[in-house]
Amino acid sequence: METRVEFDMNKEIIYTGIKYLDIGVEDEVPMADGLKLVKPNSFLLSGRMRYAQNEYEYEEAEKASHYLVYRYEHLDVVPIGQEIKDPNAMFYGGLMALQIIKPVSTLGFVYKGTDYGGSSINAAIEALPPMHAAEWARLKQFDAACLAEAITLIPRVQAALMGTCVPQKNAITTLQLGMETYTYHQYIAGLLWVMGMEAIFDSQNRNDFSDKLCNLLGEDTPAFPNWAEVETPFPWTVKDIAIDLYMLRNKLAHGVDLGSAASDKKTPVDLLKIVRLHEYSQDRYYSMLLAEAACYLLCRVIEKTI
Repeated sequence: METRVEFDMNKEIIYTGIKYLDIGVEDEVPMADGLKLVKPNSFLLSGRMRYAQNEYEYEEAEKASHYLVYRYEHLDVVPIGQEIKDPNAMFYGGLMALQIIKPVSTLGFVYKGTDYGGSSINAAIEALPPMHAAEWARLKQFDAACLAEAITLIPRVQAALMGTCVPQKNAITTLQLGMETYTYHQYIAGLLWVMGMEAIFDSQNRNDFSDKLCNLLGEDTPAFPNWAEVETPFPWTVKDIAIDLYMLRNKLAHGVDLGSAASDKKTPVDLLKIVRLHEYSQDRYYSMLLAEAACYLLCRVIEKTI
């Protein structure tokens, strides 16, 4: 017989499904300030709605590795001296902290409702696009070590989302939007991720962007984090691709043929050359590799600047 994880009575709840976490066998894992990772159970799954989800989406909810659950008290009157916390910022701060440490795939649907202590919940559903981890991130599972890093990062991400620094908020938002876009429009995702770095750097030109990225992350830092064991290491460093990223961003933002970057008078780059991320991956355009690298670089930029 299934045992439901017990919560306090009559609290608001926000939750969403996450795939492929390797964080142990516990039914729930406490994270920070009302956030938990909870394995699928009948209570959480009762929030599904057949009229809002197709059959595949309805059944896929049962296959989530865990649900990120945020529970909080809704106060009509806030006691004097008590900090007002935006529940959405608290929830998404937790979700995006996971992504910043090591991108993971989500189911997309966000459930919101009130837990009255019963066996089910009548939730409203926000149908967001699923976030997708790209090829390199999929080579490593999100494990207990990643979780420990994310738990440490969560308060900083929440503070950034509730703070007054617009560039920090925009950087986190473009990371989310890019991950929601990547499967369908890789170039648009890459553009969003470079925009996120630009939000932090406010660079004046390609050289300024390159200098700021290299100074922050280290010019010899691998562009693709050392998450996976492959016999042939990836050859690209931050310095190798920094200007190329800016060139890709310019061509995409201005609607110009990507092939024209190869004849640029100042910093020519062949965005359409064929490369491989590692020895087992498929051939792809260099521009697509840059788009994926932008995700991981933005994660590191956010982590170091919030």
